Amino acid sequence: MTARPGELLTVSRALRVLRAFTEDRPTRGVTELADELGLDKSQVQRMLATLAGQGFTVVDPATRRYTLGPTLVQLGRQAEGSPGLRHQLEPILEELAAAAGESVVVCVPDGFRYRTIAACDGPGMLRYATALGRSYPGHLGSTGHAIFAFHPTASAPDLLGADGHKPDPDAVAELTRRHEQVRQHGYAISEGEFDARVMAISAPVLLDGAIFGSVSVLGPPAYMTPQTEEIVGAVLHSADQLGRALRPVTA
Repeated sequence: MTARPGELLTVSRALRVLRAFTEDRPTRGVTELADELGLDKSQVQRMLATLAGQGFTVVDPATRRYTLGPTLVQLGRQAEGSPGLRHQLEPILEELAAAAGESVVVCVPDGFRYRTIAACDGPGMLRYATALGRSYPGHLGSTGHAIFAFHPTASAPDLLGADGHKPDPDAVAELTRRHEQVRQHGYAISEGEFDARVMAISAPVLLDGAIFGSVSVLGPPAYMTPQTEEIVGAVLHSADQLGRALRPVTA
């Protein structure tokens, strides 16, 4: 591996090590990372130890395997509200809001809930306002369905029982069916699930197949229902654009 102009090779290698931790492989050993990335084992060991010293990784003293550390959680939260992220999202959201004629939001999973990280008002007089950072129950609304249908660990019982009570089996079966439907069609539609006045059409935003969040158009059912097909197409297009814009540039 050679450095590109203006690139520090050691930093690039350390970032490759961090990105090797995935939802499917959350714990990694030094030898397997060295073999997978084509790096010297001693280099990987030093990088992981240095990252652990700053909280970017954590080592299990019993197994000597590493996981991602708490520093990344803090940085991720800061990145969600950063001007850089908004600048990446805003042109795509503005285009979608103009095409649909309604308000648009981007949300990300937050435990068994989801929260808003970006929003764009529609051009019409009627607008659905949502505060940035506000969270919502994961089992309600197409926004949540589009996220949790693709979530690797949160199940329907988890979402419905997030408040501590045992979920109703019929409700679990219905939510499971909704998630299967979203995976089949690639989008979700809801009407009045969270707010009786609001219809929502949502699509998952995926980064290399992993769920990042969802993008949704929100508005009055009377306005959105006649143009459902057109809005679905616009939302799917925007979800793809967002996934491309947010995907890290690889060497």
